[in-house]
Amino acid sequence: MTKQFDWTVLFSKRYKVYTQLLFWIIVFFLYIILKEYPQHFTGAALICIVLQETLELAIPCYSQNLLVLPFFKQGKWLLGIGLYVIQLIFLIYGLPLILNAAGWIFLKLFHIDNRVDWTQEHIAFSVIAFTVVASFFKIALDKLILDKEQKEMELRHLKAQLNPHFLFNTLNNLYGLSVVQSPKLPELMLKLSDLLRYALYDTNQNYVSLQKELTHITNYVELEKIRLDNKTQIELNIQGDLADQYIAPLMLIIFIENGFKHYSAAQDQQAFVQIFFRMQGDTLYLKVANSLDAALYGAGKPARRKGGIGLSNIRQRLHLIYPQKHTLTVTHEREYYEVDLKIDLS
Repeated sequence: MTKQFDWTVLFSKRYKVYTQLLFWIIVFFLYIILKEYPQHFTGAALICIVLQETLELAIPCYSQNLLVLPFFKQGKWLLGIGLYVIQLIFLIYGLPLILNAAGWIFLKLFHIDNRVDWTQEHIAFSVIAFTVVASFFKIALDKLILDKEQKEMELRHLKAQLNPHFLFNTLNNLYGLSVVQSPKLPELMLKLSDLLRYALYDTNQNYVSLQKELTHITNYVELEKIRLDNKTQIELNIQGDLADQYIAPLMLIIFIENGFKHYSAAQDQQAFVQIFFRMQGDTLYLKVANSLDAALYGAGKPARRKGGIGLSNIRQRLHLIYPQKHTLTVTHEREYYEVDLKIDLS
């Protein structure tokens, strides 16, 4: 999967000067390409008139967005309106003088013959139009960037909550084996080391390879097999081509953790945790089922268990990262609990 280019980076503090400079260079050449100038202008006179036309657009935009718009954003409407009116008066009467000054510089440097007297041009409409359009564009761009930053902050917060949740469950397993001085403890600690290495170092990016994520899950399942020995029937099945597929890290592990955390079974039945992955095209299917002891819930009552912070957060992550591209179904029954997840990874 090819990662989408984050275009908002172009408007960050580091790059926005270069982005804006490139924009005005493009505008400058578009004036020439589209021949938006009197046809008798050539050479240095052509460059002069096109530069003046570009400044006619740029100066109102920047004066509006840098000097006037901030007051509207702060809710100072009366002051903003007053400054906007003053700005219009200054631009309508002062901008032609600035543009003529640019023409005078070209006259002295290149001795051009053709010049436009901008004091004779009608620019009131263009000034009003450019300031209004610049305001709408600036507000919309700032809103998009702010929404993206808030989304990234929320994702980082949710992800930070998931990692301790996973660590808490795993350390509980480690503690249980240490109490009974199990000979399986060294192998468990090695598995834990691999799991933490992935959680701490390999997930510091928005997406990881699906193969890595499933290897992480496989290690977790192997860890649970060591802890549970033969007390529980554990099944892990992975099908399909995982090559060139990427997924948000730690997106799937919470469902596996919950399966092992909440499984139970009646005395005369075999406890089980079943995990099935299937990759079909660009769609990933996950099914996690675990047994439940029906006697714990009473006759005729479906199994109930708290979703916990982990499941609540994973729902939010799915909504944020894969909006309209996932389906999550949870089934509560008296003898089993099942989660079915489908994600379009394209």
